[in-house]
Amino acid sequence: MLTFDILAQVLWTSLATSAPLVLFAVAFALVLKVNRIFNFAQAGVMTVAFYAAHSAVSMAGLPGWVGCPLALAASAGVSALLERVGFRPLRRRRATPMFVFIFTLIVSELIAYLAMLVFGTWPTTVFPSLFWPVTLVGNVAISAWDGPAIGAMLVSLALLFTYLRRARTGRFMIAVADNPDLAELYGIEKDRVYLATVVIAGLLVGVGMSLYGARAQVQPTTSIELMLFAVAATIIGGIGNLWGAALTAVALGVVQNASVLFIPAEWQGFLLYVFLFLAIVFLPNGIRLPERKRGLARRVASVDLGDPAPDPAPARREA
Repeated sequence: MLTFDILAQVLWTSLATSAPLVLFAVAFALVLKVNRIFNFAQAGVMTVAFYAAHSAVSMAGLPGWVGCPLALAASAGVSALLERVGFRPLRRRRATPMFVFIFTLIVSELIAYLAMLVFGTWPTTVFPSLFWPVTLVGNVAISAWDGPAIGAMLVSLALLFTYLRRARTGRFMIAVADNPDLAELYGIEKDRVYLATVVIAGLLVGVGMSLYGARAQVQPTTSIELMLFAVAATIIGGIGNLWGAALTAVALGVVQNASVLFIPAEWQGFLLYVFLFLAIVFLPNGIRLPERKRGLARRVASVDLGDPAPDPAPARREA
């Protein structure tokens, strides 16, 4: 029987466990919008980030706080390497999007294979134990992992939003996402913007895998499944809509976690493929709001990098 306490527990747990998934979805959506790449190599970056943190904390016995900076450094470094030795040469050779997509698949599978050779296939975690202290708030159990996970996700998104709107390179990213050739005509170096984009996405992935690996077991192929979740959220949320991808990741996380109330737990993974199938077949352009509501929704919940900022000059001239 469903009660308010059960629903509240499912909702809270779903919101907390969605935190790393949101970061994965936003990272994928960011590279897709600015660099125009379906970057399935992000799965490989996620694998590198996790095992960097795992090697430091679980294997080397270093303090737990060391794991996250190492994961960030590893994911950002691998992302930059992929851009310099992979994506940039492919752009210069005018490789087709399909060829670039195949390249990203090969990279992700290669990194997973190397991780199997080095670390084996046994599931493992960042910390030696997955048990976190639990506090009851009313009748809802809140673990010591939940608050920091949600906080880290919100801080990461806030920093990204601020960077895109305030930082010089962030505004360049918006310009390149809108029209890369025109941006280059105005003196913006596209290669530097593409590099900055994949590095920022790598940092988001590093934070996400540090959180995910602290609460769930990971093996070399886990990142590929997480990648599919990010793809589904990006498609349903609308390609190029970062915050649409973030909100969709939360919604899918809630649905997936709430499904245990109706179907056996072993079928939860099946829902991921259902999401992906429905997204590709029925929502290839994402969820579209009615015209009269879309403006408000975009102001509240989305940052569409393809929309230039309005020019206030006409308003001043009319005044």
